[in-house]
Amino acid sequence: MSEQYETGKSYYDELSKKNIERHLDAIIDSSYDGLWICNGDGRVVRVNKASEEINGVRAEQVLNRKMVDLVAEGLVDRSVTMEVLQTGSAVTMIQQLRNGKQVLVTGNPVFDENGKISLVVVNDRDISELNRLRSELERSKALSREYHDELSQLYEKKRIYSDLIIRTDTMNRVFNTAVKVARVDSTVLIQGESGVGKGLFARLIHQTSGRKNGPFIRVDCGAIPESLIESELFGYEGGAFTGARNKGKPGRFEIAEGGTLFLDEISELPMNTQVKLLRFLEDGEVVPIGGTRSKKIDARIIAATNRELERMVEQKTFRRDLFFRLNVVPLQIPPLRKRTEAIPYLIHHFLEKFNKKCGTDRIIMPRAVDCLCEYSFPGNIRELANLIEQLVVLSPNRTIDEEDLPSHILRESIEDLPVPNREGWDLRKAVESVERDWISKALKAFGSQRKAAVHLGMNQSTLARKVKKHGIRIDLIIHHDA
Repeated sequence: MSEQYETGKSYYDELSKKNIERHLDAIIDSSYDGLWICNGDGRVVRVNKASEEINGVRAEQVLNRKMVDLVAEGLVDRSVTMEVLQTGSAVTMIQQLRNGKQVLVTGNPVFDENGKISLVVVNDRDISELNRLRSELERSKALSREYHDELSQLYEKKRIYSDLIIRTDTMNRVFNTAVKVARVDSTVLIQGESGVGKGLFARLIHQTSGRKNGPFIRVDCGAIPESLIESELFGYEGGAFTGARNKGKPGRFEIAEGGTLFLDEISELPMNTQVKLLRFLEDGEVVPIGGTRSKKIDARIIAATNRELERMVEQKTFRRDLFFRLNVVPLQIPPLRKRTEAIPYLIHHFLEKFNKKCGTDRIIMPRAVDCLCEYSFPGNIRELANLIEQLVVLSPNRTIDEEDLPSHILRESIEDLPVPNREGWDLRKAVESVERDWISKALKAFGSQRKAAVHLGMNQSTLARKVKKHGIRIDLIIHHDA
């Protein structure tokens, strides 16, 4: 009976052992990670399916072979099993396989009852895809940052573009030049009459440049007394002169470090200050008043003037060498009287701005717009902006009409009316001539028959009939500026 029991127990133990081995095989082969098992001599005794796929081999190619031979054949560049056998401890490394994959492998020793390594169990995981995904993620982040920067620049350009009201080919060229020169650190000289928007263009260049996160320091050279201009620009050391601060004071150049220094009305700089500015443009260094050492300053210079510097050079009131240093990239902004087609857009821009500022809803009538288009605006855009604000504040009615305009504008408009010519006093011809001129100007100013008709106080069909009557070539008048 006892013998039968032992026989039965042995049978069931054998059966249980086979089940355990079968379950163990199933577990090893179902692992997502690769598993290599080597004996204490570094000979491969087991490879699961995941490891076959990762390493690009079949089990029969490596079983019962030593890892030292597989390394010699170039299957792997390093063997974690050999490292474990040498160190007697767990080892983790990255292997470069023959098939180009990178594998993260960890080898763990298994010790017998005598403390010797009987097995080395190696876990390997393909990290090639992980590295690829990480690289793609980094590229995506870099691309995202690039797109974000580009969109920010486009938004900034659009905002400034709308403030400048670019409606003529000439101004569009000036704008494009300003945006183009913003990409480099070249010195810019902006020339134009007072009030044309030189400061706006200087800020445009700064805000679309690589220095946009740095300071934008504006200095009105004509507003600072000659005795103070040098210390304001270049600073001074403590005790440099009577009344100087004990700790000294940094100049505008130093404050503009990493950004842009805008020197407005550069023509007003005294000769001795022009010399120091020239030195900065040549070597990027300034010497504070009372100082003995020069300071290296990283600041871009944008200069502006409403005077003709070339004539001042001839008159020896402005240094020739400084003029050439400043005039690297010249920007000439035309006066408003030479771009009258922009006046209606500017009027409505400032009307919207000051309505919002004053909490009003003023509207301007076509006759008033026409009258303003005939005015020369010696003060340029600044004069127009001030005029619209004045009209918004002082006009007694919601509508701003021709009679609400200042007398000097009305007087100039009347003086510009046509007078009898050598053809005589034919009133009908005079009226037709004025009508033809006004229709042509309205089409050019507003860009379409529909808009021109609204400002001329007639419906579109009437305007179309008059255009045909006078033989006005719309295709030669209406230009669609960018």
